[in-house]
This record gives sequence, C-alpha cells and structure tokens, in this order.
Amino acid sequence: ECQHKNGLHVASDVFFPEVIDPQTLENLGPGIPGELVVTPLTKTGMPLIRYRTRDIVTINYEKCACGRTSPRISKVLGRTDDMVVVRGINVFPSQIEEVLLGVEGTQPHYQIIVTREKGGLDELEVLVELEESFFSDEVKQLQSFEQKITKEIESVLSVGVKVRLVEPKTIERSEGKAKRIIDKRSL
Repeated sequence: ECQHKNGLHVASDVFFPEVIDPQTLENLGPGIPGELVVTPLTKTGMPLIRYRTRDIVTINYEKCACGRTSPRISKVLGRTDDMVVVRGINVFPSQIEEVLLGVEGTQPHYQIIVTREKGGLDELEVLVELEESFFSDEVKQLQSFEQKITKEIESVLSVGVKVRLVEPKTIERSEGKAKRIIDKRSL
C-alpha cells in the first residue's frame, strides 16, 4: 500500500488479479465485493491458474494519486468460507462483529443461527454476549438494548435479524477458529 492508503497495489506484471462472484464464478466490475482470484504469471516450478483465495475484496483499476497505474485491491472484507447466504444476501460474521465492536456493552462473542421453516424464508438469529455490567434484571432496558443492536445489524446486512442477548460466558469458546455460524437449514 502506498502513502495514500487507497488499496494494496498489485504488481500486475507478476500477478493477474480478478474479483469473481463466489457462487457463479463470473467476473465482477470495479468496486463490487467478490472473491479474489490470483494467477501468478512468473511462477515456473508449480504454476497456478486462477487460484481462489477465499478473501472477499474489491478491485480498483483507476490511476492512484501516487502515480501508479497497477490494479489495487481493498482490505479483506470477509471470507467466502465464513459466508452464509440468507434470503439471497451474503452475510459475513465479520460484518456482525464490526457492528458489535461499535456497541458499548457487548462482547466480541456472538453466534449466528440460520434456520428455515418448511416452505418458509430463512431466519437469522444472532446470540450476543453482554458485558456483566450491562446485564440487568430490568426487562425494558434489555429489550431496548436488543432493539438497538438489531437496528444496527439490519442497517449493515440489509436483511431482517432477531437478536437475543445472552449472559456473559454462555457462548461456547473454542481453541483456534471460533464456530460463528450454525446453519440448521435442511437444504
């Protein structure tokens, strides 16, 4: 990245970057989030063609303010292996985590449960751990806090969500990568 912080410059004479739709594998235009696919052009020992990184990024082909004309990729917005599709919308746990980090009183421990009633629409429920100081016996206070978090998440995801507040340390912790999504849909 250069001093202008407008994305990571890709040495396009060494790597050919593409951004594709993870489901259809079609190329996406500049500024549209999709999966980064890279083809190393100079690798000779073990050539790779269209290596899927599973990273969700956007790509920009415009000339940078620093003068470079090479393509630039954004910071990683999420991962396709962490993604779940709910009502045709790609939902990434990182989006929910970002919202929760901005809400005072919540912990970065959460779990996403996706269900579908027979013949119905996908339902998205987010279990959110509260900090001990915010957990209260007052139902109205908890309900308004729940509604606030619901609105914040829905504004980012553009899909309806049910938020359920849970006591601290009730969401299972795991060694290594946390299991954020529980998909209970029978597909």
